[in-house]
Amino acid sequence: MRDTAGAGARVARRIARTGRYGVPMGLGLVCLAMLGQRVSAPEARAMLGTLGDISALQWLAAAGAVAIGFWALGRYDAIVHRHLGTGIGRREATRSGAAAIALSQTLGFGVLTGALARWRMLPGLSPLDAARVSAAVAVSFLTGWAVVTAAVSLLPGVPGLPPALSVSVLLAAPALAAAAVLWPRLRIMGRTIHLPTLPAMAAILGFTLLDTLAAAAALHILLPETAGIGFATLFTAYLLALGAALLTGTPGGVGPFELTLLALLPALPQADLLASVMAFRLLYYALPAALALIPLARPRAPRRRPPLLSADGVCDPGRAARSELGLCRQTPVRSLAFGGAEAAVATTGQTLTLLFAPIRGPLAPLLAPLARAARAENRAALLYKLAASDALAARRAGWTVLRVADEAVLDPCTFDTAAPAFRQLRRKLRQAAKAGVSCDGAQDIPSADLARIDAAWIAAHGTARGFVMGRFAPTYVARQRILVARKDGVPIAFVTFHEGPEELCLDLVRHLPGCPDGTMHALVAAAIAEAAAEGRRRLSLAALPARGVRETRLAARLRARIAGASGGPGLARFKDSFGIRREPLYAAAPDRPSLALGLCDLALATRRGGRVSPAHQDHAAREIAFGPGT
Repeated sequence: MRDTAGAGARVARRIARTGRYGVPMGLGLVCLAMLGQRVSAPEARAMLGTLGDISALQWLAAAGAVAIGFWALGRYDAIVHRHLGTGIGRREATRSGAAAIALSQTLGFGVLTGALARWRMLPGLSPLDAARVSAAVAVSFLTGWAVVTAAVSLLPGVPGLPPALSVSVLLAAPALAAAAVLWPRLRIMGRTIHLPTLPAMAAILGFTLLDTLAAAAALHILLPETAGIGFATLFTAYLLALGAALLTGTPGGVGPFELTLLALLPALPQADLLASVMAFRLLYYALPAALALIPLARPRAPRRRPPLLSADGVCDPGRAARSELGLCRQTPVRSLAFGGAEAAVATTGQTLTLLFAPIRGPLAPLLAPLARAARAENRAALLYKLAASDALAARRAGWTVLRVADEAVLDPCTFDTAAPAFRQLRRKLRQAAKAGVSCDGAQDIPSADLARIDAAWIAAHGTARGFVMGRFAPTYVARQRILVARKDGVPIAFVTFHEGPEELCLDLVRHLPGCPDGTMHALVAAAIAEAAAEGRRRLSLAALPARGVRETRLAARLRARIAGASGGPGLARFKDSFGIRREPLYAAAPDRPSLALGLCDLALATRRGGRVSPAHQDHAAREIAFGPGT
């Protein structure tokens, strides 16, 4: 029985393989036969005459358009190599991609022939990676072609896809983009699929438009001057003919391409159109395929540049002026080091984000390397929670800067609750003391007690956020300063602070439901007293929604909504009761779209943060120093 089943499976695979390659050949032969029936002997002679009438200037202009198109085609490979992380540079990827596409579109069976060509031209690229690149390029081009064709088909007076189909495709495109932002990683049948980033999708769509425009322009240039056909009409017909060629899979698209053009452009004399297509095939298919044989015969090992970013590591906040970088013990970061400066960089689905401030050195030398590193991963570059001096450096470099929050800071050495401004705080502290609440440092408190308080807080307030906001994990808080509030000797609340050489920064604030009023005020006051005893001149109560920002009504409403979701006026009153001063914090990106995308993506990453997984706790338990700069 097993032998019979195995033999049946082998036969089925052979039939499928034969059909995969035999069907396109069969379709091509049928289309060629149909095309042959349409062309009479006089028309064939007329075609040769029209072909001879094409001027040298037309050939030269069409060749220039073809060169632009193949440059755009090669850039697909650069994007895909970045997405797959093959380590192949842009120049090598573009060169091999253009050559592989030139060969595969002429020989047919695009994914197979393209994979073999890329494997040959890029020594060191595995056959599997070559196949993945070829498949990804094919899928990305088909997707871009569908969107471009749907958009062009809606132009008035041109032959195109049915309006309902065009609208459906154009509605699916933003849905796919939204999916890439909301779910950048999909788990399907036990495999993780990384969707392209929005910058990658935009680049693919742009290069698809450029390539198809250039190819249609080449065909339009080669038409006789008497053709009298508008470029928009020809462009739409070319897109549909290209789609027919791609979907049938015939070598070079011969047959389906010509038949589709003849059907969509009936006003053009058949001999003139076919002669122009013949000239187009010489320039767009035969010539590039011949040139592609050169790199195929003499492959060059690709140069692999050292990465700008070091391997994933955990930041040691003891080296940083901004103690909030202690968050890097729970958020995977990499080091960006250049020109004597160094910073922690975190990755989200769409962005590469430099967090807070450089660990050492100024920010300015890191801006261009950060932008290059982001492009190398098809991501947008973002700077988050910059101080005013760093925001000014980014603005001088031409980056778009936006005030996103205020940091609540105070000087523990001058903090005095006896001052008139602390009347409300004194009342809160008296209430806590009257309820029997005591506060003390508790580095040795059992983590089970902290976990119990954290679990109760989450049950009352919802899942904790992450990424740039702290989440409870025993190994994470073990490296922080912890203060615990007790009532009758039982822990009821705690706060943690990131501890750096120059400051403390508030991180976790957790309490049991119904704890006495003033408990959290007492904990922060105890932390301020400890910092003053140590001679520290700066303590941060972390970020607050920005005040006094000049912005549009829509932006103000959006900021108010975000502030309400993150604690709102109650959190602001709590921190204001300590007589804080507000220091503006900024975000920056190379341009406005990148800034909007980056902030949206960072907000999503923070919102979906959740708890630290056990595997991540193990990762956070290690202290890995950043590597040297590149």
